[in-house]
Amino acid sequence: MPENLKTPGVYIVEKDTGANAVVQVATAVPVFIGFTERAEINGKSFHMKPVHINSLSEFEIFYGKAPVPVFTVKPAEKGGGDLNMNGQMYTLQQSPYSKFYLYNSLKLFFDNGGADCYIISIGQYGKDPQLLAITPDTFKKAIDTLAGEEVPTMLLMPDSLLLDEEDSSYYSVQTYALQHCGKYMDKVALFDIWGSGEELPLGEDKNKYVTRFRENIGLDNLTYGAAYYPWVKTNIISINDIGYENFNLDSLESLINEAHKPILHNIKTATSEKEKKYWDAGLKNASKEYKLLRKTIADRLNVLPAAPAMAGLYTRTDRSRGVWIAPANQNLNSVIEPAIKITHEDQETLNVDAISGKSINAIRAFRGRGSAIVWGARTLAGNNVEWRYINVRRLFILIEQSIKQASFSVVFQPNVSITWAIVKGSIGNFLTNLWRQGALVGNTPSEAFTVSCGLGETMTQEDINEGIMRIKVQAAASRPAEFIVITFEQKMGGQEGS
Repeated sequence: MPENLKTPGVYIVEKDTGANAVVQVATAVPVFIGFTERAEINGKSFHMKPVHINSLSEFEIFYGKAPVPVFTVKPAEKGGGDLNMNGQMYTLQQSPYSKFYLYNSLKLFFDNGGADCYIISIGQYGKDPQLLAITPDTFKKAIDTLAGEEVPTMLLMPDSLLLDEEDSSYYSVQTYALQHCGKYMDKVALFDIWGSGEELPLGEDKNKYVTRFRENIGLDNLTYGAAYYPWVKTNIISINDIGYENFNLDSLESLINEAHKPILHNIKTATSEKEKKYWDAGLKNASKEYKLLRKTIADRLNVLPAAPAMAGLYTRTDRSRGVWIAPANQNLNSVIEPAIKITHEDQETLNVDAISGKSINAIRAFRGRGSAIVWGARTLAGNNVEWRYINVRRLFILIEQSIKQASFSVVFQPNVSITWAIVKGSIGNFLTNLWRQGALVGNTPSEAFTVSCGLGETMTQEDINEGIMRIKVQAAASRPAEFIVITFEQKMGGQEGS
């Protein structure tokens, strides 16, 4: 009531009904799990802890820089090799303790529209990389730390691609990720196909790793995952980023021209980093062999898994158009081309798998349209008519989690008709707003969704006695036009009568 009722008149009092409006939760907040240079600030450790960041520069404050990949150049075996120098084939072998994907994957994420995200560092290569535990259990423990986190809506593990494929270590982590997403129903997992960073040798089944993925990913919670194929060739790393730090310098002795070997010797014997960089700049300018080696390494390092770019594209699409829009038919930024060329016939087997139904989304190059077009928007449950499309799954995660958060306001409220009406009204307003934006299909709100809550509708008297309120929401999600069929008819000119 008004505090002062001294003057005669009519007073208006607005009374709070106790209901909160349903507010949309975030839809595009990925969590990245992988290895970092460090994981501490001022002695405080962030190892195995989800940390929220907004940019790559903020990532570097917590976790440091990219790893320094180190390569040894060796003569190739007959029929193999990475590059030809003076008629001899050579192989570039990267030290396994310098090979990590997380940092450059984040670059790709931000370049494609990424913003807020979470990081879980599962090991630090800045200390002693040989002591890193690159095991399935390490990734699974990191996934377990997400049990109490409500904000992340996507799960990515680019460094899980370092796991062994043949003994199914890689697949055990992917199935565990799906299990987590299905249990909490609040995020989707984005996967890459192991081994799809380059064409397979002639004679091998080109779909070998796609088949292996389908055979080992399991059958549960497939609607909470999406897979992308192949990896992509990017321009994240420049040839100017490659220098003496990236080589086992002893392995260059037999490759560098005799006239330039004194420069190589000066790099090896220099006592300061400044001096090493000085002589390295000289070798870069003078030696064509050194330039070819650096370009080959840059090309190798620029082949990255596509899922982080997709997480950025999801974010960009959500922000500009809405989570209900399929994140497809768009070109990926900072990508030159797919690592493997995909034909129309190839995609038929990727998109629709009659046996397992596990759809794989293709990234393709189309002349005149884009060098890396996302040409698929399916979950792994390709045979499931209701949950076939990733945007439908993510829309319902938005609806479910938004309603869940808003419903906390009526916990301990009387389980009576007034409360039921309040609940239905707030949810109805929320869904009407989504319908107006085009997320739900129907000429009217009543065609697009229904909200039920009440005795005889969703609850029995026993439910009420037990303190249970049941809310039933049905919504018709918009779905992408995946197959456009256009029929042409030619009208023939009339014939003159005889």
